[in-house]
Amino acid sequence: MGEEPFGRHRVAWTTDFAEAHAAMESVFLPLRMRLNEPTPPARPLDMALNALRVNEVTVSYVRFGRDIHIHTAEAENYHVNAPLCGRTDSRTGRLERVRSTPGRAAVFLPDLPGDIDWRGDCAQFCLMFPRRALQTELEAMLDRPVNGPIEFAPAMDLTTDHGKAWMDALRLIERQSRCLHSLLDHPLATGNLERLLIDGLLLAQPHNYTVALTGPRRPAAPQAVRQTVELIQCHPEQPWTTASLARRVAVSARCLQQGFQRSVGVPPMRYLREVRLNRVYDDLRAAAPHSVSVSQVAGRWGFLYFGRFAAAYRQKFGQTPSQTLRGPVAAARFSASVPGWERAV
Repeated sequence: MGEEPFGRHRVAWTTDFAEAHAAMESVFLPLRMRLNEPTPPARPLDMALNALRVNEVTVSYVRFGRDIHIHTAEAENYHVNAPLCGRTDSRTGRLERVRSTPGRAAVFLPDLPGDIDWRGDCAQFCLMFPRRALQTELEAMLDRPVNGPIEFAPAMDLTTDHGKAWMDALRLIERQSRCLHSLLDHPLATGNLERLLIDGLLLAQPHNYTVALTGPRRPAAPQAVRQTVELIQCHPEQPWTTASLARRVAVSARCLQQGFQRSVGVPPMRYLREVRLNRVYDDLRAAAPHSVSVSQVAGRWGFLYFGRFAAAYRQKFGQTPSQTLRGPVAAARFSASVPGWERAV
């Protein structure tokens, strides 16, 4: 077979079941594993897991030498499993069951558990996308906030033009990962490679925003709307109302409402809330857990009613503000437990 993909980024190579289980949990999410073959086995477990991060996206190669069943906890992120050989049968939540083979990947959604029957002859690329990264990129592509989570179809056709292009981007990253000096050494290039994976997934895989993403684009926003967007982006902490924003850009409140609905797709106050939520998220991720409180950060960006804020935050990001604030600590523990994991090369 030659050198296995991402071979310079080995997390585990083992015949020990407990060690294999711990490695899978350390990279992906809590899960249960069991062997689907009678014991004593006809062949060893022979599990390999190679993984690296491309900015926020985890890319990995996983194989098992025996048939196993995996049941995961409810996922926090999006996952895509693309077999290179063999097959798996999987299901996310209660969506349709997917038989994955080379050319057909399985997509797993946040907030749903996953079940995978993984044959011993199957080796896969396994990718993990933070929901925040996908949503932020989709909002940039649409040039407006999105109203709810991205819901992908569970089976991904990798034989289409978009599917092949997405796999080409993944294989480019795999080739670069073999080099001592590569594009992955440079943050700007790594960011571009991450966007290739995210944009490719959003364009290749059908989801509930596909029509908005690939259909006719909205007409250019009128000047008053552009000025209002700039005001909100530059000063989201201000106590804006639709009326006060309309006065600043010299139009009526009704005219501004109608212009936003046509050009942005949401009312001005909804747009303001989304911008504020994004600023809170960024500040919580950057803060040391004991240096600030969630209420302090929320108040800084204009959220005065904590209950409403917390509900909107969880709906948008799939986690509580406190979980986001604790995130850097969890990431630090993880990088300490898996030496070299945070390295991109």
